[in-house]
Amino acid sequence: MANRNKNIEVEIKETTNQSDALTELEVLVKNKVIGTVRQPLDEQVAVSYKTEKEMTAKTIDEGIQMIIAEYNLHDQ
Repeated sequence: MANRNKNIEVEIKETTNQSDALTELEVLVKNKVIGTVRQPLDEQVAVSYKTEKEMTAKTIDEGIQMIIAEYNLHDQ
């Protein structure tokens, strides 16, 4: 039997490391950080999961999607 879809409130916050040369966002679920997305000016996006695993993405949106997918697979 399939599980029902659950609505999850995801929050995206800028970190204190935010500057003109760096975009850094934290992805939160239930006020817990599940990952971080960093993009230095004109470079690839670095995606860090709470498990300390790191990957790269083409866009910030893709990086956020990757973090949410990882959360849905392993932490829900």
